[in-house]
Amino acid sequence: MFNNFNEIRQAAREISDARVAIPMGHDASSIEALITAFEEGLASAVIVGPAAGVKETLSELGRELPDGIEIVSTEDPEKAALEAVRLVSSGEASILMKGLLKTSIFQKAILDKETGLRTGRILSHVAVVHVPRQDRLVAISDGGMNIKPDEEAIRQIAVNASDVIMKLGAEKPLVALLAAIEIPNEKMPETIMFARIAADGIPGLTIEGPVAVDGAMDPEAAAIKGMDGEVAGRANVLITPDIVCGNIFAKGFMYMTNAEVGGLIAGAAAPIVMLSRSDNARTKLNSLALGVIVSGGNNGR
Repeated sequence: MFNNFNEIRQAAREISDARVAIPMGHDASSIEALITAFEEGLASAVIVGPAAGVKETLSELGRELPDGIEIVSTEDPEKAALEAVRLVSSGEASILMKGLLKTSIFQKAILDKETGLRTGRILSHVAVVHVPRQDRLVAISDGGMNIKPDEEAIRQIAVNASDVIMKLGAEKPLVALLAAIEIPNEKMPETIMFARIAADGIPGLTIEGPVAVDGAMDPEAAAIKGMDGEVAGRANVLITPDIVCGNIFAKGFMYMTNAEVGGLIAGAAAPIVMLSRSDNARTKLNSLALGVIVSGGNNGR
């Protein structure tokens, strides 16, 4: 199991055929991320977008495009999105990354019946966080895609996040369904739903819920609470009840601690990286490296 992002980035450098396809990737944020990723040996790339726009941005940045970054020129965002998705679905690229285009256009291309990346599973955001206090990685989901997931959606979100943590070398997914308390309470509907999911189980996952964060993450806190089982204090997958909790939780790590974070969209036929303009350079590199590992197989140990 990888313990931190330094190990993830190093492993990503050893996957020599990783290639990113990015529609409308002519903005400064995207180009800087792609150039840095190429220079660090993480991945080559193909920008599907306006060649003139790429040239203008490079001039503003005072940079040159490395040989490992190709341009397929188009001015049309919809055509760019479809072509970038086609490159990934055909195997000509291994990772899809969102550029400067509307999310609705991007998602429509991903779900295209002919060349899209459908798998029949729900798409969910997985934030992988390095927890310095315990020097380990945990996957948090879903803080970016599903607003108020129902029971079936929670099950699929847990499977998607578990797939990611397994690609990072975990022996098994230890899933905590997060709530404020461990005892089901009718005034907290998520606790009732999580108790039902945990009781029914999910094939291939070790799952407990409802579980508060302290009981999920800290063995001492779990012992004080009288919690037992494999998940208590050792969870490596944390599932939140809705997008509000997931988003606040993951961004709290990013902006209120020194924890390193990377994220991607899981559940499609290939990893999808959706970077925010506010993400710092380290988070962008972490996300791309994470995408390389998830697309390239299990390189954990």
